[in-house]
Amino acid sequence: MAQVNVTRTLSAPTARVWEVVRAFGDVRWIPGGENGEIRGSGPGMVRIFAGPNGKIHEYLESVDDATRTLVYTIPENPPFPVSGYRATMAVADDGGSGRLSWTCEFEPAGASAEQAGKAIETMYGVMIGWIQDLIDKG
Repeated sequence: MAQVNVTRTLSAPTARVWEVVRAFGDVRWIPGGENGEIRGSGPGMVRIFAGPNGKIHEYLESVDDATRTLVYTIPENPPFPVSGYRATMAVADDGGSGRLSWTCEFEPAGASAEQAGKAIETMYGVMIGWIQDLIDKG
């Protein structure tokens, strides 16, 4: 199993960063997210988005407010050359600001672990920027 991680400290209080991350069904921070579909609520919830090779189903596995950790999976048709995609988003305090650590475990599929990991790292960096943009808008 390969793993990648992107960690950034955002310009916002820890509680605000966690508020955005834990709201798995609120996809305002994702450009085009309003065109997605949300099914259910809480663990078991599914977010469905159009992807390059068909629909992407993201399943919320767990949300832990005590540890400020969220886990989701993409069991089929991930937007990266991987299988077994399992992501963990964790928010920690960094001097009053929220530090977001986004980690993905995966098996490479159709690309090397390095190539797949680089694609995921790049996308996570972009997505953390989108979260910061939403927070900045208030």
